[in-house]
Amino acid sequence: MTVASVRQAMSCMGLGGQANLSVMREVLGFWRGTPPTDPATSTPVTVSLGQAFDGLSRGHVNLNLVEVGLDLLSSTDMAAADDKVDYAVHRTRQIYATRQLGLGRVQYFWITAAASNGRDDLGSESEADSLSDEWSVANDGVDMFIVRNISDTDFVGISPVPGDCDKGDKDDGLIGGEINRDAEGFSRTVAHELGHFLDLSHNHGEDCPTATSARENLMAQTRCAVSTRTSVLLTTSQGSTMRGRCQVRGGC
Repeated sequence: MTVASVRQAMSCMGLGGQANLSVMREVLGFWRGTPPTDPATSTPVTVSLGQAFDGLSRGHVNLNLVEVGLDLLSSTDMAAADDKVDYAVHRTRQIYATRQLGLGRVQYFWITAAASNGRDDLGSESEADSLSDEWSVANDGVDMFIVRNISDTDFVGISPVPGDCDKGDKDDGLIGGEINRDAEGFSRTVAHELGHFLDLSHNHGEDCPTATSARENLMAQTRCAVSTRTSVLLTTSQGSTMRGRCQVRGGC
């Protein structure tokens, strides 16, 4: 079936029959309910219901965004963080659409700094692993944790390659990044780490690739990327790998 209406989209996402739903929030995944700001222009991005519908008609990934410790932010910083996360959702949908993979239901969850056992500021990879082990959302979405800060300078996000198929297993979640980063870098890391969870490895070894095309790939590490805005390309093979993963839901 081809998704061609908001009603069909809601049904595909498992939201049929619920009242007072927002197209911007439920279909497009924007928590603020408005198009996020494009950091390059400081104006709202152009959104496409058609692209969202097309993604649902194909294979798509449902996503749980679990924000950790953001309650410590000021109201001004929290508004900026919400806009940044919405932009990451928008960019991930755009990037994955180039390889016929959709972003489906996006839901939001929160862990306070007090409840996180200090995991709102990740000081090591083992602490990041503990966070994803200790918390899980009981649905079919991929659990992506967004933390207030990452003080370990060795990583800006981290994910198993690939993520486990079953909730409750050890590698069933990932760290999508820290909210303290700039919007463009943060959004690329979200898409990059989700790519890892869907079985994509880095496209190079310890050293950065020399070819510009490889440095423009989404799976080049941040330190190797030409630009956090433009280095988001995916190959046909990478797209095929992601679409074949167990976390990908069939098209509606």
